[in-house]
Amino acid sequence: MDNRTVTALDKLAGGMLLTAAAGGVDLVLSLFDPKAELARLTGALASGLRDRLSGLGRAERSHRLIAAHAVAVLAAFFELLSEIELPPELRDLRLDRADQLRVALGGPHLARRLDRLLAAVVEDDIPIPAPHQPYEAVLGSLTHYYRQLATRARDFLAGLAGWESMDETERARFERKLAELDTRAVTRYEAHYRRLATEFPEFAFWAGLLDHQATRAAVRDLGAGLAGLERALTGLTRTPPVAHPLRLVHRDALDRPMISIRDAPAGLCIPALGDAYVTPRFRVAEVGVSDQIASERWWSQREVRVDLPAFLVGHLTAPQATRTPLLVLGQPGAGKSILTQVLAARLATAEYLVVRVVLREVQVEADLQSHIEEAVRIATGENLTWPALTREAAGALPVILLDGFDELLQATGTSQSDYLERVAEFQRREAALGRPVVVLVTSRIAVADRARPADEMIAVHLEPFDSGQIGQWLDVWNGSNEAYFTANSLCPLTADVVAPHADLAGQPLMLLMLALYDADDNSLQHHDVALGQAELYEQLLVRFAAREVLKSGGGLTPTEFHRATEQELLWLSITAFSMFNRTRQWVTEAEVDADLAALLAAPQPHASGLRAGLTAAQLMFGRFYFIHETQAVQDDRRLRTYEFLHATFGEYLAGRLVTEELGDLVAAARTVAHRGRPGVLDDSFLYALLSFAPLVTRETTVSFIGERLAAVSEADRAILRELLLSLVRQALQPRHTDAFAGYRPRSANQPERHAAYSVNLTVLLVLASGRLCVDDLFPDATEPVDAWRRWTLLWRSQLPGESWKGLIRQFTVEREWKGERRTASVVPMHSADAWTPDTYWTYGRFWPGHPKRPIEPFEGLGWYEGTYGYLRNQGRFHCEADDEVIVHALDPFHPHLSAAVFTFHHTGGRPRPVSGAHALITFCLAATSTADPEALTQAFTTAWEFAAHGFAPSDVDQRHRYRGHVLRQLALIARRMPRSWLAAQLSALGDLALEEDREHDNSLLVLLEDLELNDPDALA
Repeated sequence: MDNRTVTALDKLAGGMLLTAAAGGVDLVLSLFDPKAELARLTGALASGLRDRLSGLGRAERSHRLIAAHAVAVLAAFFELLSEIELPPELRDLRLDRADQLRVALGGPHLARRLDRLLAAVVEDDIPIPAPHQPYEAVLGSLTHYYRQLATRARDFLAGLAGWESMDETERARFERKLAELDTRAVTRYEAHYRRLATEFPEFAFWAGLLDHQATRAAVRDLGAGLAGLERALTGLTRTPPVAHPLRLVHRDALDRPMISIRDAPAGLCIPALGDAYVTPRFRVAEVGVSDQIASERWWSQREVRVDLPAFLVGHLTAPQATRTPLLVLGQPGAGKSILTQVLAARLATAEYLVVRVVLREVQVEADLQSHIEEAVRIATGENLTWPALTREAAGALPVILLDGFDELLQATGTSQSDYLERVAEFQRREAALGRPVVVLVTSRIAVADRARPADEMIAVHLEPFDSGQIGQWLDVWNGSNEAYFTANSLCPLTADVVAPHADLAGQPLMLLMLALYDADDNSLQHHDVALGQAELYEQLLVRFAAREVLKSGGGLTPTEFHRATEQELLWLSITAFSMFNRTRQWVTEAEVDADLAALLAAPQPHASGLRAGLTAAQLMFGRFYFIHETQAVQDDRRLRTYEFLHATFGEYLAGRLVTEELGDLVAAARTVAHRGRPGVLDDSFLYALLSFAPLVTRETTVSFIGERLAAVSEADRAILRELLLSLVRQALQPRHTDAFAGYRPRSANQPERHAAYSVNLTVLLVLASGRLCVDDLFPDATEPVDAWRRWTLLWRSQLPGESWKGLIRQFTVEREWKGERRTASVVPMHSADAWTPDTYWTYGRFWPGHPKRPIEPFEGLGWYEGTYGYLRNQGRFHCEADDEVIVHALDPFHPHLSAAVFTFHHTGGRPRPVSGAHALITFCLAATSTADPEALTQAFTTAWEFAAHGFAPSDVDQRHRYRGHVLRQLALIARRMPRSWLAAQLSALGDLALEEDREHDNSLLVLLEDLELNDPDALA
């Protein structure tokens, strides 16, 4: 228990615990008394606790409740312990306790046993229900805790003078009763806990015990949405919230449309956020650094839950919420940001003070406290410091909602691997200063692994809507638009119509997009097959662009109308690239003007004229509902900035412009081929777009491009593949002309631009073909794999760190053989098998028994290639953190065993060769783990075969050192090994030692003698 909980527990116990614990004697002896103070506490605990909680703030109330829970846990055990009749030899313990203890302290270990028992009472962490784990799991932990407590009580009593005078039968009877205490105490604890839950609903929310009548009033209709959360939290204390402008701002969001559409069809109503929000299903887990929280497969192994409001109530009332952030993950459009808006509004009427920090709106270089203060200023116009804000809270618990960790990553382009740990450190600091704070962080699941989880951190994964939730949302939508449907002779959108598009409708944003699409002439209801996400975005954007053209484009021919619509979409796409190439989610009017002027100034012969004649002056900013415009006045100048209402709109438009340009290039290539004359295609526009930022920076953009390219005909994809191969082979060559030299969204030198362009062309090639062999990339190279390595080194050196990580997360390389020559293919990561390094392939050493070929008998072989000194020098020279980490991990081998790092050995019993370092590390880890004997024998055999035959004949010193490490490790685990196997190994080792002795090198024999391993009986 932490100090704060112990102090609160002592207050509940009337000062008994800390006073008694100081001496130790009186407390421990009183625990065996039927009238023990701790046992007596539970009788009056619930009745007196309500008075003790009156007037307390949220954080202090939670600590008092945790302390009350500790009383219930301890009392359940010691009530039963005090009911056990002590043997006659120990009954004097109740008569003259101090005297008996002074006599008994003559035992040599009694003081230590006393300390251990006291620690279990006032120091050890007592298991407590938590909203992220099943109640049954807590009962299992309590069973273990009670078992330890019983063991410590038995050890303490065994140290008393009377214990030794008990006969074996009497002692066995007493010990049996002690052994039964764990399960009996759990049953008694459950009775105490449910009694507390009837009085204080927090206990019910922590354990998910929402079935008894006393808590039904607090949780009635909890599943109807986050309005239930508001009712539950306000019903816990009925303390009116402190008036604050933040509360008014957050509360107002519930009455606003869930999305702002300035140019919606006349009469179409966008429901209010408070009415339309549907509580999502979710999964939850406590996560650690080894958990793959960025993997949907990892999350699929967790139970789907439907009680998000109850979970949030439990989390917000538990002390753990002030120690570590809650991470909320979801796919784009899953409703993460909307959740933070609704949560901020619902908490406005409870004893919480919420600051919602939209991370894309704040200065990304600043620290967390500055982000909070800036968000308060944006929301209220007030410049308040964080300490001043907490003082104004007047006992309300601050809740910080950090929305968009993924956007923070994209904005900075730098590593934020310690972000969550820094948040937790901020919470620890604030708690130490008496200003506890709850923090929630949202992020796309794809980048969830970019930051290490904080200790004891809980993560929530928002699930797609199921059919019932889709129907619930549609009921609100149809109810809000009944008049619109009637006036326009439209049919309401039903769950049956949406069902074929369930993959899209499961995401709240996509469901809204489907509804908007159908609101125009019931368009969705005319589709017999499911729309893909890219196709839905295309249909929506084309329709909204066409509506803009219709406003001022009367009398246009169909060709002119199509052309004008495409011009609208081109403007939007360039706006998207203005943000994309600046690695931001927003762009200024001046930046868009500059980009339009630079990109639309020089039409290309293959562009079908779509970019000709369009100027920034002809474009109206902010005409589309999915473009959010902000304005400000500075020095009598009106400043405008633009951002997409949701990042996926910009990501789709960027992908659309790329694929449209690829389509124009394919059409131009087809024309050149038809004319029968050689021609050079101009990729200047594509180069301008794709030479500043890697596409992999936005994973959704890559997905959209892949979906659009999948719809291209096989014939056109074949042309596109050859076209891209031609471009990528020339990507690093000097460019003698640049029609778009004026386009400079950011400062970038030539190597950066070459790297970005070549990696983007490579990504497009993989998306267009599904698999890209490096032989095709480098047809003139003697070793295409080496050429590929040099390319990737260029990318790694020139791409921003997050872009490089995005590339290797989304794509990978599969090793292959062409005859006896190694090659490789670049593939999307989802199509790659699990990878284990194959050092035969690494060093280009083909052998007939390779795993992908028929196994043939062959002699064991090995080789030594490279030096560890070179690896260290390279890591030191590069200043690359990842390389230095590897050097740091391998440095224990330097210099006395450095040959083991680069020496490889293989025999027919294993699929691949291993290095000496790999074999020794594997054996040592197996020896210090709970590995079974079979795994241990295999690990030793591999390490010993390397020790015996792996080193070069000249490496005498290193070979002997290596053997010494292996044998000493064997000595430590010899008793765990099968006797027959061990005897055979020692015999073989002895034979090898005698052979070395004949060669005047008896070091192995000496080592065996020193370790007494040459005699198997010595291990008995």
